[in-house]
Amino acid sequence: MDKNSIPKAFQKALMNDEEVLAVTKKHSLWILGWWLNPINLILGICTLGLLFLYKLHIIKNEVIILTNKRIIGSVSPKLFTKDKIELTLNSVDNIREDETLFGNIFGWTAIQIETRSDSYAQRQVTKDSVKALKNKFYELQK
Repeated sequence: MDKNSIPKAFQKALMNDEEVLAVTKKHSLWILGWWLNPINLILGICTLGLLFLYKLHIIKNEVIILTNKRIIGSVSPKLFTKDKIELTLNSVDNIREDETLFGNIFGWTAIQIETRSDSYAQRQVTKDSVKALKNKFYELQK
């Protein structure tokens, strides 16, 4: 049997006069068997559940704040990162609302802050808060 058929970590462990006679190989469906083990299944579900709860926490804290000088906030959170925005009021070209069917049913909307070079979106925001932000922003522009 060829020495190259075993992992490199074990190749280094072989002695010079040692000969490889047989090597076991993982079945192509090994992952299915791993998941069928109840302990692994419970651990996997718990891990995914914790990641899901962490993601919900990040999304819940997604916010856009309008001050008298700038717009700050965190938008578009990923699993372990989120984009922080800090825009002067002069750099904002437009604030747009995107309404969807589900948004109309549940009373939310998406806000899109557009600049010359980029746009920042926040979804599932109350319509009242977007309306208030837009009104205050356009009052400041006068």
